Amino acid sequence: MGFRITTNMMMNTYRYNLQNNTSKLSDAIEKVQTKRNFNSYAEDPAAATQAFRLRRDYYQTTNQIANNKDVYSKFNVAHQNVQGMLDDLINPMDKISIIRGTNGTAGESRQALAQVLRESAESMIQGFNQQLGDHFIFAGNDGLRAPFEWKGEDLYYRGINVNAGGKEKPTAAEPTWLSDWENALKGGLADGSVSSDAYDQGMEWIKYYRHETDTVPDSTVDPETSLRNLAGAGLDAKGEEWIKYYTHKMDEKPVADEPAWATSGTPPTDKYGVPTDMPAASDDPVEQGWIDYYKDQGDYAKLKEMADEEMYIDLGMGAQEEGANNPVRGTYFNSALSGLNYTDFGVDADGDPKNFAILLRQMADVFDTWDEDTQSYNPEIAKNSAAGLTSDELAAKAYRLMDKLKAAQETLTADHVELNARANYLQANQERLELQATEQNMEILDVEQVDLADAITSLSWEQMCYNAALKIGTQMLSQSLIDYMN
Repeated sequence: MGFRITTNMMMNTYRYNLQNNTSKLSDAIEKVQTKRNFNSYAEDPAAATQAFRLRRDYYQTTNQIANNKDVYSKFNVAHQNVQGMLDDLINPMDKISIIRGTNGTAGESRQALAQVLRESAESMIQGFNQQLGDHFIFAGNDGLRAPFEWKGEDLYYRGINVNAGGKEKPTAAEPTWLSDWENALKGGLADGSVSSDAYDQGMEWIKYYRHETDTVPDSTVDPETSLRNLAGAGLDAKGEEWIKYYTHKMDEKPVADEPAWATSGTPPTDKYGVPTDMPAASDDPVEQGWIDYYKDQGDYAKLKEMADEEMYIDLGMGAQEEGANNPVRGTYFNSALSGLNYTDFGVDADGDPKNFAILLRQMADVFDTWDEDTQSYNPEIAKNSAAGLTSDELAAKAYRLMDKLKAAQETLTADHVELNARANYLQANQERLELQATEQNMEILDVEQVDLADAITSLSWEQMCYNAALKIGTQMLSQSLIDYMN
């Protein structure tokens, strides 16, 4: 039985084959133009999967390169700022060393040096308030507002006084034993009922009890027995503590009892150690002392927290987390810079500030009291932190602050070296990431890039097939028309 081939069948078959040839030619042209080995996932699923993984890694690396550039700029500017501060301090610190070494001579330059020290303190704070773009470099995690601010002679970091942590616990009310005895001695000396020798001996005991001297007066009287006789009957627990203090069995004055709010509440304190039930203020001086103490301790805890702030960023070190917001150390780079770590905060055991800028200002306050005529410190012209000190105390503070300024300068120099090391690390990391990106790009090209010679050969073949299909179509259409006319 024969099979009749119609013109319609020939046309459908031809059209299908022509469309297939056109599609193949289009794919060949696209491969030559894009130089890609495949243009859809279906063409090569294995290669496409590998290319997706490689491109994901490549994009991640390019993001890390951008992050590294930003962080390097931040640390490089920070390094340059600290270098400028140290350069500004060379001249005044050299002069301070000369004054320290001359042991009281060459004082005529001290008042001029005081102005230089104040300018250095101001310049230092301006340097630590430096911006890079819209963010403050030394503001820790809060880069949108200036970290340091002068309020009179006080320096604040993000709203907290950098001298926090120096307030002592309020002392208990002092008994009137010694003041009553002192008044009685003075009155007796005035009316002649107390001899001058008895007065002097009594005042020596009072000085000893008040810790104005550690020397026990030359007497056969036992200090504690004498004090108990002076106190009389009815000693309470706090009175016993005062006896221990007066007889030098304890160095600190007895602490006042804490208010009820200091030990109440659940929890009793917030994360900064401030009692949750603490009132804002009180009319009772002792209670207000406790309020001020706890506020001061809370501010110090806040400063310490801000100094320890961390801001992690992925710079190609693994980027792993043990849990939410809990990165594995060493897999991220800490890009936070807190000015507190460079200037320090709080007060030391001598009651002096630790902050470098405030030390400079207080040193200037002491130098301002220098009298060129007497070659000594004059307490009558003392201002700010130097006010209320005697000439000897000013001299002692001057030498004490000189040593502390030298130590602060050495610490800032060490921090500057560390900044330089971290900036160098970021620079080396930048080179590593760029090399890594280049290698990843080569891997992507190995998977995705077509062999251009094969692609051109394939294009030539598909072009020839397409041309042949058109020629056949021309012949087929011509014969069909003649058949129809016949």
